[in-house]
Amino acid sequence: MSFQTKLTSLCIAAGLAVTQVSLADMIQFEQSADVTLSSLTQNVYEQHPGLRSELAQQQQINANTDLANARFADVKSINLNHQNDVIGSSDGFQEWEASVDMPLWLPGQQQQLLLISDTMTAELPAYKQQIKLAASATVRELVWNVVLADNANQQAHQVWQTAQKLEKDVDARVKAGELAGTERLLASTNALDKHSQYLLTQAELEHTLSSYQHITGQQSLPMNYEETLTKNSSDNQHHSLEKVGQEHPYLMVLEQQISTLRAQQGLAYFDGAVNPSLSVGMRSERDGHGDSFSNSIGIGFSFALDDDVYRRPAIANAAKELADAEIARQHLERELNITLFSQYHDLETKQQQLVLLNGQNDTTQQYYSLQQRAFELGEIDLVSLLRSQSLANETYNRKQALEVDIKHMIALVNQALGFTL
Repeated sequence: MSFQTKLTSLCIAAGLAVTQVSLADMIQFEQSADVTLSSLTQNVYEQHPGLRSELAQQQQINANTDLANARFADVKSINLNHQNDVIGSSDGFQEWEASVDMPLWLPGQQQQLLLISDTMTAELPAYKQQIKLAASATVRELVWNVVLADNANQQAHQVWQTAQKLEKDVDARVKAGELAGTERLLASTNALDKHSQYLLTQAELEHTLSSYQHITGQQSLPMNYEETLTKNSSDNQHHSLEKVGQEHPYLMVLEQQISTLRAQQGLAYFDGAVNPSLSVGMRSERDGHGDSFSNSIGIGFSFALDDDVYRRPAIANAAKELADAEIARQHLERELNITLFSQYHDLETKQQQLVLLNGQNDTTQQYYSLQQRAFELGEIDLVSLLRSQSLANETYNRKQALEVDIKHMIALVNQALGFTL
């Protein structure tokens, strides 16, 4: 075999798609078994601003419960009255009167307030689970951004390393007089272009790593970050029939809010109504002809007559709020199912593409081996061999990227189903 053929074969072999290249100058990040998707999610969950409203909601529940357990429906009031005839007839008449007014609960009013407290209490676990799902989405996004950026960076690094090797080999052949000097300029330009692309992917990887470390508070990535596909239905059911479960955290929050609104609708019956009031008092009076006071005790009771018309606006408003919440839940469930269908469809499409790419990769690698053999026998020129090498590299990189993307899609499907980490 001639020197030219051997040198060219060495040049092409350096560009094999499956060639393992040195990654010494690439960004390295640690993966730790102590860091898990669950622990990352807990870190993000504890920093979520939505948790601050939990204390406020608990205070609201406590205040509502205290009100429901109060002895009277409103604040008790004391009335003091004094009357005399000093300015009038001046006969010595005096009258003192004191009474306490105590608003009474309407039948069922206290129970309705307690029911609202119970439904609001039931909202808290659902709300926490909703925040946990949001934290899971953040962790999934941060981790997979790093993984995808790292994969792109590795591919760009491999292409750059191949271009560097090619540049050195072309330079050697130019010095040996086998190629024109312009070929060295072309190879150098190609290497600079691949280096530029590598630096861009490296910068993107650094950015994703910085975001991950800043938000999660961890320097290392989890050792195991891949997820298994979880389904709500049977495995043989088509993805178009898959639906989000009623236990989806976002739906559960709205369902609990609807329960609270139903209780508030029952309480609205008492809004606008006038609570009956019990009055207990004492009167002390003295007429102008005696020195002693006459004392007496009085009991009074007041209640509203025909106050239905004043209750209706609050009842109507509560009914509208309840209807709006039920409509919002239906819209949310539909949107969640649309998102789930889209994620499942994308996953299935990529899986089908991977089957085709596996076959294509095997074919292109076999084709490249045949082309390399043909070049060694002098049946084809260098340009033809480089084209087959480029095709083999491109197919291999697409297959590798698709394999990573499918694992990413599984995480997105689990997120759409409402599964927390």
